Amino acid sequence: MATLLFVLLWWMALFGWWLVLVGTSARLELLAAACAALLGALFAAALRSRGLLEFRFERRWLAKTLKVPWKIVRELGVIFWALALHLAGVRHLSGFYRAFPFPTGRNDPASAGRRAVAAEADALSPNTLPVDMDCERGLALRHELDPRHTSNDLP
Repeated sequence: MATLLFVLLWWMALFGWWLVLVGTSARLELLAAACAALLGALFAAALRSRGLLEFRFERRWLAKTLKVPWKIVRELGVIFWALALHLAGVRHLSGFYRAFPFPTGRNDPASAGRRAVAAEADALSPNTLPVDMDCERGLALRHELDPRHTSNDLP
């Protein structure tokens, strides 16, 4: 019963997301949404049965995401300024990759949740793009467009 509820909830979410993305409720799109949502829900159920969808979110890491909106606004200003300097010929714009320490943890659900929250929060910022997290070394790798105005903290 729990698996059926899991598949149904995934199906509803994916069906709705499809309709939002295509922006129409034509009969053909409804059929396509139903089929794609069913495939996605069955794929999610298969991942769940193998234990690959186990996340537990810690309150402390979720609370850190409260500063993400301010980080988005600040880094948007950084990007616009860097672009203006690049277009004016004052400074060449080139990003680079940086690895820095991050408590990635192990293969437990709490560590997986921490990595997911940190990567998603970092992906929302316009100046940074998370690339990978190395659990063995405790490092996070990300691309920074303007590395002079980024911080080492995730999220």
